[in-house]
Amino acid sequence: MSKVVVLAVLILAAVAAADTIRRGTAERTASEQDGGAEDIFHPVSSSGFVPAGDTVKNRVLYRGREHLSPRDIAEAFPAPLPGAFFEIAHLAVAADGALVLAVYGFPASDEPVNAIQIWRDRTLESAFPVRPGTFGGGLGFAAGGRLIAGVSPDGLVVTLFTRQGRFAGRESATSW
Repeated sequence: MSKVVVLAVLILAAVAAADTIRRGTAERTASEQDGGAEDIFHPVSSSGFVPAGDTVKNRVLYRGREHLSPRDIAEAFPAPLPGAFFEIAHLAVAADGALVLAVYGFPASDEPVNAIQIWRDRTLESAFPVRPGTFGGGLGFAAGGRLIAGVSPDGLVVTLFTRQGRFAGRESATSW
């Protein structure tokens, strides 16, 4: 793997953190004149995709319009979430248009569950649980988009998965 990929993942994590800080003050809702449908005005990301929500980030907007609803994301979660809520921690978009979400699930009577979901054109391609700490520092792609890269909270470890959810390796972020 190249050092460029690690640098790209770290930059993605920094951009996601900056977007999270900026999001709190910029999101607002406005009713349209034609029947009261709501548009969400949101800071623009380079891909056009952003996680959004009133209290927790539980849906995905694309250029200000809902792309994935909370129901879409909850139904795709790879573990049961009875009486639970979830939050989108990070998202990334591959060059081929695949959208990957890093999601924290909080079941009412159990330990938190982390998962990665891969979507294309609003269709779920894959969803799989991952160990806690897998993507606390960010999420991105590696190997030309073939692998999902989760960055540990301290930014020192990158965990790689295939798009089908198979573990593909763990490496020091400093060794790339």
